[in-house]
Amino acid sequence: MGDPAGIGGELILRAVGRLARSSIPVVIGDASVLDRLRSGLFQGRAPAFRPLHQGSPGSPELVQVSSVGDVRLGMSDASCGKASYEYILEALRLLFCGEVAAVVTCPINKKSIQAAGVPFVGHTEMLAHYGGAADYVMMMAAGAFRVSLATIHVPLRQVPALITTARVFKTIAVTARSLEGDFAIRAPRIKVCGVNPHAGEQGVMGDEEEAVREAIELARQNNIRAEGPYPADSLFHKVDADAYVAMYHDQGLIPVKTRAFARTVNITLGLPFVRTSVGHGTGLDIAGKGQADPSSLVEAYRTAEAICAFRSNY
Repeated sequence: MGDPAGIGGELILRAVGRLARSSIPVVIGDASVLDRLRSGLFQGRAPAFRPLHQGSPGSPELVQVSSVGDVRLGMSDASCGKASYEYILEALRLLFCGEVAAVVTCPINKKSIQAAGVPFVGHTEMLAHYGGAADYVMMMAAGAFRVSLATIHVPLRQVPALITTARVFKTIAVTARSLEGDFAIRAPRIKVCGVNPHAGEQGVMGDEEEAVREAIELARQNNIRAEGPYPADSLFHKVDADAYVAMYHDQGLIPVKTRAFARTVNITLGLPFVRTSVGHGTGLDIAGKGQADPSSLVEAYRTAEAICAFRSNY
């Protein structure tokens, strides 16, 4: 459900009738928050949930984890951060016990989980830790437009020092493996961004591109179709690769979200399980106002279904 003070509950109630094609949605969160939204914002018209193992496709289930009491929608709060963390832990428990096939997350609030003492920056780092995954990559996707990130939630001033040959190669390699294993794309083509304006302009604007070039050459030696580094400002105007690799958060996320904000999906590559998420934040400014668009949640759920189906068949 994500942060109970955000738009996660509203997204679920709006989306749940559109989610399942061949699977049963299991909602993990706070029943009292959902009930208040159902009776207030939805005036009783939103669907109800069945207990675990009593649902069916189109008939979702609910696992009640904890109650945070009288949630103040739109407010950062340590109790909500603690609750959203507990929802994730319960999702992982069900996953590792074989009760569910994938995890689809609504947004959490980084300030709230920090206030609760949760030792992770966000979902991606948290799930990688509990999944025992050292080589994981955050990908944002809007249909066939896919962008992986070499660095994720770090201040911009730290990015240059983090752009190493090993890190960029790992991002390219994990992306290539996922494109083949999760999206059924044979011999995927991957284009890689530079770090600096004009991809460094032959060293005039910086030399970080040298590590990127070395990573691309290493990828090619491993039979990965990687190209670049390209200037990021001219790379995304048309989709002509199976995926792109960006060097930092905004460099990759701005073009994806500009192209298809409502349909953008966050996919964590390299985990030993399937995890997708909405491509936006908690929407504290619109929480409880009936303005939340569930399109990204629907896309995230259907993406998880498709990956699970392909892995099963594969």
